[in-house]
Amino acid sequence: MSCTITYMTSQAPGAEDRALTRGTLPRRPVGWLASVWMLAPNGEKTTHSFNVPSCMAADLVPAIGERIDALAAENGNTCTQFGWSASAHGTRKPRKRGTR
Repeated sequence: MSCTITYMTSQAPGAEDRALTRGTLPRRPVGWLASVWMLAPNGEKTTHSFNVPSCMAADLVPAIGERIDALAAENGNTCTQFGWSASAHGTRKPRKRGTR
């Protein structure tokens, strides 16, 4: 089981947003590997990668939103476009041990 969520904004934060989900959403909290990219007015693109601790997909948007707000404040809130991608891979199911 794996799931990738890509979230893009076509304008400044709070403007029209788009989300694309590939794969099956996890039923239990799992760890996510997230990558955030920001586009500055001069065309410079910066990326940041980080791990999001175990959470459900619905809790992922606020968690990454806080991180984007902090990164935007570091860059002076001048970025024109934001986006992020997060992927999760489920854990292996325990094997049933039968008796002979």
